[in-house]
Amino acid sequence: FMTGQEDIEITCQVIAERLMQLDNPPELAILPIYSQLPADLQAKIFEKAPDNARKVIVATNIAETSLTVDGIMYVVDTGYNKLKVFNPKIGMDSLQITPISQANANQRSGRAGRTGAGACYRLYTEQAYHHEMFMNTIPEIQRTNLAMVVLLLKSLGVKNLLDFDFMDPPPQDNILNSMYQLWILGALDNTGEITPLGRRM
Repeated sequence: FMTGQEDIEITCQVIAERLMQLDNPPELAILPIYSQLPADLQAKIFEKAPDNARKVIVATNIAETSLTVDGIMYVVDTGYNKLKVFNPKIGMDSLQITPISQANANQRSGRAGRTGAGACYRLYTEQAYHHEMFMNTIPEIQRTNLAMVVLLLKSLGVKNLLDFDFMDPPPQDNILNSMYQLWILGALDNTGEITPLGRRM
């Protein structure tokens, strides 16, 4: 498991180069998988490997839950992924490389050995797993731009967003920042109510 397209392409290249340095290299099909990869290339990971050959699938977290590939024997987990995170100081979302959660780690290890014996090699310590990783991934509403959520709730008639009963309450700074941005754009009026422009957004 790698963090993104660039890391995956570099990893595939390094594996291929190391393979060429061997005297009698084994037959290896090196297959990348990430969301922007064309569908026909993504489908290659599901094809049966030739006899006496192995497949190496280098994937993002897309392969944690959304894909099941038969015959995975070993998983190598780097312990990182990319998450969209909102920075209220600059008012933008950005993709950040962050440590995965324990739940992500367990999902990744569960990819191995579904149809036979398997193993997971984690590139981090047991100490890091137990003491540095969150138990679960931080919910998206707590780490991304809330402008569309604010507009939706305002269009539904919610008056006070700071008192709204969110299942996973986002930081108040994020709510206030989103309201301020929407006010600057003219989507909210001076009283915090949605404007006709805001309804069109």
